[in-house]
Amino acid sequence: QQHRGQEACGIVSCNKGQLTAHKGMGLVSDVFTQDVLAGFKGDMAVGHVRYSTTGSSGIKNAQPLLVDFAKGSVCIAHNGNLVNSFELRKYLERHGSIFQTTTDSEIIIHLMAKARSPNLVESLIYALQKVRGAYSLVLMNDKQIIGVRDPLGIRPLSLGRMGNAWCLASETCAFDLIGAKFIRELAAGEITILTKDGVRSIKPGQLRHPGRLAHCIFEHVYFARPDSYVFGETVHTVRTKLGQQLAREYPLKADFVVPVPDSGYSAALGYSRESGIPV
Repeated sequence: QQHRGQEACGIVSCNKGQLTAHKGMGLVSDVFTQDVLAGFKGDMAVGHVRYSTTGSSGIKNAQPLLVDFAKGSVCIAHNGNLVNSFELRKYLERHGSIFQTTTDSEIIIHLMAKARSPNLVESLIYALQKVRGAYSLVLMNDKQIIGVRDPLGIRPLSLGRMGNAWCLASETCAFDLIGAKFIRELAAGEITILTKDGVRSIKPGQLRHPGRLAHCIFEHVYFARPDSYVFGETVHTVRTKLGQQLAREYPLKADFVVPVPDSGYSAALGYSRESGIPV
């Protein structure tokens, strides 16, 4: 999903219990050549494209992050921002944690390592009780892939199926491109676990949302592709309605409507429909 980030990209694959990472700065098509892709083996993988928000632009911050700790090898891909990352990082460093990156995503791994439970899902719940902010996460170890959305549902995450295989993606357009069927969006505060036996979901009380949702408006305005289904509606539909509303609130006498950049086309179409001014 190159439109979501063009700074760096990475894939971690799992082959017979062994997790292997390949990451690089730049576009997917440059980092993942056919020769590189041919080297990937296994039956599970996690991919990520980066648009830096927290943490500098550098290969060390490229995701998925892959670590080995007492609970085995695990990788994590994160979309969002943790608003208490500074305090948590200082706390963890005072208690002996040594960070390899400057991204807030690594904080979740360090908190998981401090959980007393050997279970990966229970360790994740422990960590997520400590963080605040936006996160859609995909994690993988040698047995499972785990997807989770924050209690406010700020960032999108969807479940898809292709034959007997299950998929998680930030946007449904990814499913369309590989021929997978969009099943549903994950609920706020939901953890979905994909294994060889199928899919199961839990909604732990510790991640229960506070009676409201807080979807990121920028997903519909800019981040997501127009053909994706995000927060219950297609992005094209929402942008068109935004354009129509803009024409009602700010009617103008003009010769034509121009979308700049291309992501503004749906909104321009809505403005045109409502105002009668051609695109």
